[in-house]
Amino acid sequence: MRDMPQGPRERLIVAAIGLVREHGVEGTALSDLLERSNSARRSIYQHFPGGKNELIDASTRVAGKWMKAWIREVGATMDSSALVRETIRQMTANLIESDYRSGCPIAAAAAASAETPEIRAAASAAFADWAEGMEILLVREGRTAEEAHSLAGFLLSAIEGALLRARAARSTEPMEQVTAQLRRLLTPVSED
Repeated sequence: MRDMPQGPRERLIVAAIGLVREHGVEGTALSDLLERSNSARRSIYQHFPGGKNELIDASTRVAGKWMKAWIREVGATMDSSALVRETIRQMTANLIESDYRSGCPIAAAAAASAETPEIRAAASAAFADWAEGMEILLVREGRTAEEAHSLAGFLLSAIEGALLRARAARSTEPMEQVTAQLRRLLTPVSED
């Protein structure tokens, strides 16, 4: 996935991100985490004494930090419109490659967090990291901080909503629709 060291803790985090993307939090079993991460059962409790919930919390936070870092890296070479298109292109490719099983691990954590406030907090922090990465780019393009904050939240909501609809419909059409509309919305701010 990303350039993350591959000790047992890190392998468990990467495995959790992938499994939650595919099966959600409730559908991610400890046995699957152990198998995918090639880790011993004691590794979970050694690195995550709180068990599965602590691991999901950590993996959700890491996913948000990865997204923010990716936005910073890719955003250094493209404008917000191109970045949004590239984000959606990659999500669409993941959907097709996974036969519409792979969604967003952060959204899956948020959806499963009713009984686990720590996972809800992790999902909220991860979405905030993602939005902050977009805000920085939007301000750099000339938008006010207030406008960038609102627009970044809207972009995130639009992309996540399209991803959910695409999975449900088993179609890329929602992703294509949101790409077209966001491209129109993100026309560069002209300097007056």
